[in-house]
Amino acid sequence: MAIVAIVGRTNVGKSSIFNRILGKRAAIVDDQPGVTRDRLYGEAEWGGKKFYLVDTGGIMSETPHQFMELIERQVDLALEESAAVIFVVDGRAGITPTDEDIALKLRRGGKPVVVAMNKLDNERQEDAMLGEAYALGFDDVAATSAEHNTGFGELLDMVVSKLGGEEYGEGEDSGEIRVAIVGRPNVGKSSLLNAFAGEERSMVSDIAGTTRDVVDTVVDIDGRSIRFLDTAGLRHKSRVKDNLEYYSNVRTYQAIDRCHVALVLLDAQEPATEQDKRLVGQVIERGKGLILVVNKWDLAPRDAKTGDVMTKKLLDEMPFASYAPRAFVSALSGRSLGKLPQLILKVEENRRRRIPTAELNRLVKEVLVFERMPGDGKGHSLKIYYATQADGAPPAFIFFVNDAQLCSKSFRRHLDNTLREMADFSGVPLKIFMRNRENAKN
Repeated sequence: MAIVAIVGRTNVGKSSIFNRILGKRAAIVDDQPGVTRDRLYGEAEWGGKKFYLVDTGGIMSETPHQFMELIERQVDLALEESAAVIFVVDGRAGITPTDEDIALKLRRGGKPVVVAMNKLDNERQEDAMLGEAYALGFDDVAATSAEHNTGFGELLDMVVSKLGGEEYGEGEDSGEIRVAIVGRPNVGKSSLLNAFAGEERSMVSDIAGTTRDVVDTVVDIDGRSIRFLDTAGLRHKSRVKDNLEYYSNVRTYQAIDRCHVALVLLDAQEPATEQDKRLVGQVIERGKGLILVVNKWDLAPRDAKTGDVMTKKLLDEMPFASYAPRAFVSALSGRSLGKLPQLILKVEENRRRRIPTAELNRLVKEVLVFERMPGDGKGHSLKIYYATQADGAPPAFIFFVNDAQLCSKSFRRHLDNTLREMADFSGVPLKIFMRNRENAKN
């Protein structure tokens, strides 16, 4: 997905606009300048287009000599990383010299810009102030009031018109398997990429966060082209200290969006942290193939039961990813790395696997008919009439029923397990949908 950055000087309402677009109070809003310190992001959708929305800290520049130091850090990164920029100005205070400095920088950057003149609460204000906003040199200006939630339809129409089509142009059926290597900083992602590529493609260092950008490396394995996406280490947002690390976080999620299979690297000395769990959850939520790679296995205690202990820990800590294959490797020494390519190919094969409709309906008529179905406690129980598998990857199964609301979470898990017994779906999240039979044609 594309990135849309919100920029502007302090206290113009950037965080309020961010919250309005996302529809939730995700950023701290306060009248004191500079409240937004850590960078925040969220996934937004408008007009059928999804994008990452970035809320940046306020640019505090009041005198000319401060301009370069304070603007470069915010605006340059927004211009480098974003497909479009929302430039927020204060409709009550009017255009300031700082706004003009930011506008100059944005014009030179060449990225599409939409000006949001915020805090305009009535038509009289709009008529008086919008002319000043147009004087900044941008064609698209929207009058907004984050306080009263007005003007955002027009603003978002302008924004999504700037995003264009598919950002990467990589089709699902191009024949190339895209593999994202993701994980916390300093777990060995770049070392793993270099081991696959057979050369120094990513800079390797024991300093956390060395890799800032996503680095693509194409490797041919058994006649299949595999594109590895090395990413910057994903940090917890409270530890993100500057814009550069913040955008690196967003680009990690972009790499997951692009990939077919994600290798989530875990540190053998500190596996299954809360950040690891959140990252695995994001991979599953996006429907990507998943392989848990425990790196630095050469540093693990030498014990015949070490592998069993680690496997149990991963299953206990991340039961929601129990279907994911696990590999214990050392990117530095090369231990067990030879198993990963075949594992990747297998997971990708499973991601595209189909169960014939006849087999699915044999399941419905010969197996599930004898199951105790969930009900509402008033004599009404779930009935499954037939099932089919939708096109595409990951595998998605549609069960046509009498009342979809009767389907409990535990029964969905039971269906998930049953489907996995019918075919090899290791490493692949399954999507299960319930539809009322009268909507079968919809």
